[in-house]
Amino acid sequence: MRVIVIMGLLVLGGFGLLAVGYAAEQASLRAEAVEARAASQMFAKTLKSQLIAAIKAGGPKSAIPVCQQIAPAVAKQYASDGLVIGRTSFRIRNPANAPDDWERDVLVGFAKAMEKGVDPKTLERFAFFPDKSGGKTFRYMKAIAVTQPCLACHGSNVSPAVQDALDKHYPDDQATGFALGDLRGAFTVRKVMPKS
Repeated sequence: MRVIVIMGLLVLGGFGLLAVGYAAEQASLRAEAVEARAASQMFAKTLKSQLIAAIKAGGPKSAIPVCQQIAPAVAKQYASDGLVIGRTSFRIRNPANAPDDWERDVLVGFAKAMEKGVDPKTLERFAFFPDKSGGKTFRYMKAIAVTQPCLACHGSNVSPAVQDALDKHYPDDQATGFALGDLRGAFTVRKVMPKS
């Protein structure tokens, strides 16, 4: 009987340790999500203000160099503590922004949620992914919906000047034909976690 009680206590102790480990993992995941959310929001805000300023100064075609040259610099500006910030979409403009498998799956989920009427401002996903060396990588995505300023370069009726600039800078562009409120893509954040 004593052996059964001891074994039962060991099993309960093991479950207790698992529960504590799971709670710690979830707390760490939420903390990383807060950091990634803040970084992607600052990136989005700064990029939008740069795009609007460029459009006001030189018309819609002036926004194209902002996305091409300034966006990567802005992403680096808000990358801290190992964060790597970017953008991705089903319909890419820059081939370097093509989604990987996880990003593609998340974009599918975002699109399905929006079809059901979910506000894209509320759509985000995050998770830890283990790697082969025993470490893990944090991943985060936040949906981007098409807003009015986006339509100048991503809408169905882009001007000939914008189309010429797109053809010059992005000959394989897939990122036009969007309507207001469509899912444009997502901000994506990655962070390789230090091993504990």
